[in-house]
Amino acid sequence: MPRIRWWKEDKVIAKLDPVEDETRLSLLELRIPSLKRDHFEAVYSCTADNNAIVPPLRVNVQIQLYLRPLSVEILEREQPLSVGQETDIACKAVGARPPATITWWLGDKKMVVNTPQTNSEDRNETISFLRWTPRMENDGGVLTCRASHPKLEHATLETTMTLDLHYVPIVELQLGSKLNPNDIEEGDDVYFECIVRANPPSYKVVWEHNGQVMTHNQRAGVIAGSAHLALQGVSRDQAGQYVCVASNVEGDGRSLPVSLQVIYKPICKNTVTAIVGAAINEAARVACEVDAFPLPKNFQWTLNNTLGTTELDAGKFTIEKSGRSILTYIPTSDMDYGSLACRATNLAGQQIEPCRYTLLPAVKPDPPGNCSTLNLTDDSAEIKCVAGYDGGLQTTYFVEAWEADELIANVSTILPVWKLQGLGSGKALQLVFYASNARGRSEITTLRIHTLSRLALHTEAKNNYMIIDTNWALGIVAGALGTLAAVAVIAVLARRRQRPMEYDVPLQTMKASKGAMHSSNNSPIQDDKNPDVVPLGKDFNCTRDSELPPEPPPYGIALSNIQPVGASKSAHSLHDRANTPHTLNTPGSDGQSISTLTEDRRSLTSGTLSRRREVVTTRTTLLTNARESCV
Repeated sequence: MPRIRWWKEDKVIAKLDPVEDETRLSLLELRIPSLKRDHFEAVYSCTADNNAIVPPLRVNVQIQLYLRPLSVEILEREQPLSVGQETDIACKAVGARPPATITWWLGDKKMVVNTPQTNSEDRNETISFLRWTPRMENDGGVLTCRASHPKLEHATLETTMTLDLHYVPIVELQLGSKLNPNDIEEGDDVYFECIVRANPPSYKVVWEHNGQVMTHNQRAGVIAGSAHLALQGVSRDQAGQYVCVASNVEGDGRSLPVSLQVIYKPICKNTVTAIVGAAINEAARVACEVDAFPLPKNFQWTLNNTLGTTELDAGKFTIEKSGRSILTYIPTSDMDYGSLACRATNLAGQQIEPCRYTLLPAVKPDPPGNCSTLNLTDDSAEIKCVAGYDGGLQTTYFVEAWEADELIANVSTILPVWKLQGLGSGKALQLVFYASNARGRSEITTLRIHTLSRLALHTEAKNNYMIIDTNWALGIVAGALGTLAAVAVIAVLARRRQRPMEYDVPLQTMKASKGAMHSSNNSPIQDDKNPDVVPLGKDFNCTRDSELPPEPPPYGIALSNIQPVGASKSAHSLHDRANTPHTLNTPGSDGQSISTLTEDRRSLTSGTLSRRREVVTTRTTLLTNARESCV
C-alpha cells in the first residue's frame, strides 16, 4: 500500500502510512475547519509513494475564496469643488475577490458613471472615477461611494462625503423694509440691504448706481458699507438703478437691479424765458415741457400784463400723456400781449418756479450777421452766421450764391450754418443771406468769397513741399555756421588766456642831465578834456607807474633839451607803430601816435618841479576816434 501525505509548501500537514487492506485503496482527507483570508489562493499538494526508487505522485489543489471588500474611501482632492465646473472624483475599494463593484450615489439617487472602473495588477484594489459638474442645489448634499461584492449579498461597504461647494457669491438687494418704494420724495432718507451668500466668504462689496461705482462720501450723504447703503436726504439725481456686487475667489456676483423712484415736483426743462411771436387774430402755439416724477396731471396757464394777472381757460390748452401742455393763444388786441407762465402739478405738489414765455407781436426776423467762412475749397464752402431776432416765430435761414447775375446755389436751414457744394473752382461769388418766417423776409447780408483754383491748390502744395525742403537746407547751413563761429570764439578766448593783450605805457622817465620835460601847453595835439579812465590790459598798473615819478630836473635846465626816444615795437601791442608810449608828439607826428602829457599847471618853486599826477592818453589804430587814459 502507498504512503500518502498532504503538503503545504514544504511542510507535511497530514499523512497516511501504508495499511494492508484487501481493497488496495488508500484515502487521506484534508480538513480545514475554518477558512480565512490567508487561505486565499493557497496551494496544497497531495503525494503518494510506495518506495524510495520511484518519485512520488503529486497532485496540487489551489483554494479560491470569495472575499468581501476590506475598505472603501473617496480620495481627497487638492482643489475644492466649484459649482458649474466639471470635476473628477475618485473612489478606491480594497480587498474584494473578485473585484468589487463601485457605485456612486447623491443622496438616494444613483449617479451615472460613464468611465469604467480599473483594477490594480494584483486585483486587490479597484478605483472608480466620477466625472461630474456640481450644481448650486448640491451644496451641503451627501455624496456616497458604495463597494459591493457580486457574489455576497451582505458584503457591501460605503463611504460618504458632505459636499462643501465653492461658488460665486449669490447677491440679493432689497430696499429698506420700512420704506415704501412708491412714496419716496426728495429729502427722504433711503437705505438698501445687500444679502450675500458665498463660499468662500466675499472679501469685497461694491455698490453701483446706473452702472457707476459709488464711493463712501458722508458729506454728500452717501454711507456705503458691506451690507448696507444709506442715502441721506435723497435727491432726484439719485433716482435710478442700484446694484450690489460681491466678490470672492470664485468671481463677482451681481444682484438684480433695484429701481429707486424719487418723487419730485415739476421743473422746467428749459429755464430760459422763451420769446413767442403772435399776430393779432392769429393762433400761436406755446409748448410747456417739464421734468417731473410722476408725470404731471394738471397745468395752469396765466397771462401777466399791464392789466394784471389773468388765468387762462382750460379749454385753451391741452395736456399730453408725455406730461407736456400745449397752449393755443389768439391775441385780439394789443392788450393781449405780455408774459405767459405755465405751472404743472403732480403727486409731489405744484411747480414752484413756473416756465415763462414773453408774448410779443410777431414781426419779420432780423437778418443773420457776422457771416464768415469756416472752410473754403476749390468747389465748396462752409459758412456760418450769427442769428438775429427771429420775430417770435419759427425762422428759416437762406443763403444764395451768385456769380454775376447767375444763381449758383440756394440752400435753406433751420440754423444759420450752410455747406455749399458744386460752386466750381476759381470763381468770385457773392453770397446773400436772409431769414424768413411767417411774417415775412428779413433784410439781406452779403459776403464775397473766391473759391480756390485747382492749379493754385497744386502749386500751393508744391510750394509748401519746396519751402519745407528749403527750410531744412537753411537750417543745416545755419547750424554748421553757428558751430564754426562757436569754435572760433572758443579758440580766440583760449589764446587770449594764454597771451592776454595789454598795452605797456610806462611814464616817461626823466633824468636831471637830460633837461626838463616839455609842458603840455607846448604839445601840438591837445588832450581830451574828459578822457576815459580805464586800464589798457589786465597787467597794466597805472598806480604802480604813477607812484614812481621821475626825479624833476634842477631849476634852470631847459625843457627843450629832452630829446624824443626812437621808435620801438612792443611785444603786446596790437600792431607796429612809429611812436611808442616813450615818444613825445611833435608837430609832424602822426595823429594816431601816443603822446605823454604832463600836468599843465606844473609849478616851479624852490628851483624844482612840484610832483603832480600825470595823465597818460593812448590812441590806437583800432580806436581811431577814441582815447584810453589812465590817471
